[in-house]
Order: sequence, then C-alpha cells, then structure tokens
Amino acid sequence: MLVKPFISMSLLSIIILVGVSGCDMRFKSEAILSEYIIDLSRSQFIAVDVPAIVMPISLPSRRDRQLALSQFDIGLLDFLSLQQCDVGIVAGKRNSILGKVMTDSQRFLYELDIIRAIESCDVKDEVLSAELNDIAKKKRLELPTVFGNAIINGEEASVFFSLSNGFLPLNYSTENQQDLLNALNRLVAIGENLVDLPKVDGRVFENDLKILMDSEYGGRLLYSLAQLSRYLTSVSNNIGLLSSEVCGSPLAYLKQQFEQHYVKKIQPYMGRINRSAYEVLPLLKRLIDLGVVGDEMKNFLNQFSLISTSSIWHRYQLASQVHAKQWSRLFESCSVSLRSRS
Repeated sequence: MLVKPFISMSLLSIIILVGVSGCDMRFKSEAILSEYIIDLSRSQFIAVDVPAIVMPISLPSRRDRQLALSQFDIGLLDFLSLQQCDVGIVAGKRNSILGKVMTDSQRFLYELDIIRAIESCDVKDEVLSAELNDIAKKKRLELPTVFGNAIINGEEASVFFSLSNGFLPLNYSTENQQDLLNALNRLVAIGENLVDLPKVDGRVFENDLKILMDSEYGGRLLYSLAQLSRYLTSVSNNIGLLSSEVCGSPLAYLKQQFEQHYVKKIQPYMGRINRSAYEVLPLLKRLIDLGVVGDEMKNFLNQFSLISTSSIWHRYQLASQVHAKQWSRLFESCSVSLRSRS
C-alpha cells in the first residue's frame, strides 16, 4: 500500500501548471486534466505522476513536403501566343513578376488554366501539335501532385496542422465546425474531378484554404489527443495498482474525484472531440488521398488515422478504454456501483 507523507515534486509542478494554464485559453483544457490528477493525489493511497510531455510528430518543413513539378519550354508557349491561342495569355501570367512567386494554390489554378488552353489550341503543324499534346498529358498526370502541394504546402496548412495552438477549446462542438466541413467538402469535390479540369473559382478556393487555416483544427486535435492520452494513461497506471484495501472511505473520496472531474468535465469534453473528429477526419483523409504527398507527410498524416494501430487517434482510444476498465475493476472489487450520468 502506498502512503504519501508529503507532496511530490511532480504534483507541485502540476499545481503550478494549473495556475499557468488558467491564464492561457489555448491550454485551458490542460487545467481540468491537471486538477483531476491533483485531487486524486490528495489521497494517501495514490500518487499520480504524469510523465514528461511527448509531442506528436510535427508537420514537415515546407521544403520536405513540397513535391517538384516538371518544367517545359516557355518559348513554345510564346510561339503559341502568336497563333492567337489562350496559351500565351495564361503563360504570361506565369511569367509575370507575380507569377514567378505564385503560391502553390495559385499554381494549381494556373495548371488547370494552362491545360485547358493547350488542349483547346488548334495548331496546324503536326509536330508542334504532338509536342503540345505531350505537354498537356504530362501536366494532367501531375495534377494530383499540384493539388496536393496546394492543399498541404501553403501557409494555410502550416497553421492548420500547427501543434503550437494548444488544445481544442473546452466548449468545442460540431456546431463550431460547419464552415470547416463545407470547405473540406468543396475541396474534396475539386480533387475528385481533376480529370475533368474543373472550373474553380479562385476566390472561393483560396477562401476555403483560409477557413482551414483559421480553424487550426488539425494541430489542435492532434495535440489534444496526445495530452488526453498522457493524462488518462497516468491515472490508469495508478488506479491499476490499487486493491480492495482502499474499499470504504478512501475509495469514496477517489470516486468523488472521478465523478467530479472525469464524469462531469473530461468525459463530456472527450465526447465532443470524438463527434467532431468522426466528421472531420474522414473528409480530411479523402482530401489528402486525392492528391500526392511525400513519405514524410504520409508519416505525419498517419497520426490522424482512424484505423492504423500506430496512430495518435488509436493510442487515445486505447488510453480511454483502459482508463474506464481500471476504474470499473476497482469499483467492482469494492462492490461499488457508479451511477449512470447523461
């Protein structure tokens, strides 16, 4: 049996953390997790020691997530412009000062325009026509790569997937993400129709990427799942060490903390996260699968997988299940029932 004669340094650190978290809304959720551990640890039979934070894999640098695209003879496009094709006009955008520094999202819009222009250009010279058709075919093959760059390589993705934005808010719900879902659906619709060279409204496309950025959802979700797993696992490990020796008033105190912190605060928060993730993650996976991404990016995105046993999501689900089982085992060993709460 564990009997604590004095407060541990780990617990003292958590108490300090609660004070700091309370001042920063990005980490308000951590305060309720810390309070759960602090109050459990007031019992002389348990000392929850939260391990050092282990961050999820960070988003790869832009250099590591951008995939190279083939180049082709701009002089050819200059010549075609003399044929009064739209190619010259589109290529002119690419060669302008603004075009040379166009973002990945602008590059995607440009590639759609240039393919349409090339394929609609009626060139009488057979050799030139064949060369032009080869360029169009190659660009069509690269469209998923261009689309993938547009989705994951801009500033919008850097913010969307950033781990520095903290937890999802305590009051987050599916009602808060309708704009995000609409944007993801529109982006998925574009990706699913690349073969048809969809007419994309550039303003809507750029705004949808901005909606993703403003939501900060990807990084916040990943960070929340990792930290919830860390705290729940720490509690589970300690509850698993307790036996029927704590039956009676010691367990009554622990049960009170379980209900006050976990049942009333943490569990509802987790429920909101789960409902949210089950709406967003399948759409996010569909969107990413429609493009082409590099190996480092695939490794990063695997953390969001709903089916991979190595994902952060899987570890979070496992931590939640083990936490519930350890408490149930303890309550059953002392013949204590837990009232069902809605």
